[in-house]
Amino acid sequence: MKLNILLIFTGLCLMGTAAAIPDAEPEVTAQVAEVLEAVADGKSATERFTERGSSYLAVPGLPGLMKGCSRPLVLELLSRNVNGEDRLYVYRAKCQPQALRIAIDFNKAARINRLELAPER
Repeated sequence: MKLNILLIFTGLCLMGTAAAIPDAEPEVTAQVAEVLEAVADGKSATERFTERGSSYLAVPGLPGLMKGCSRPLVLELLSRNVNGEDRLYVYRAKCQPQALRIAIDFNKAARINRLELAPER
C-alpha cells in the first residue's frame, strides 16, 4: 500500500496545478510548516520523526529545495489520506522559481514516518 501512495505522490508532482482542499486540521499544517522551516535552516527536529522518518532528512540537497520559499512558510493542503493508522498529507508550498509538493506521513503517535519534497511541474 505504501508503494501505491508513493505512486500517487509522484503522479501529483507530474500533474498540472492541483486545487487546494479545505484544511480541517490547521494545527497539523502549522506543525508541518515548522518542520519544513527547520529543515530549510539546516536544523533537524529529529524528535518529531520516527527512526525510518529521520532517514528522509539525510537526502542531499533537501535544505536547498526550500531556499526559494517565503517565511513564514505558506502551505496549501492538496490531499489527506488515511492508510491504517497513518495519515498522509500532500501540500503545496509556494516557492520561487517554482512551487514544491510536500508529502508527509504521520504515524498513530503523530511522529513523521516519511517526508518527501519535489518540484511541482
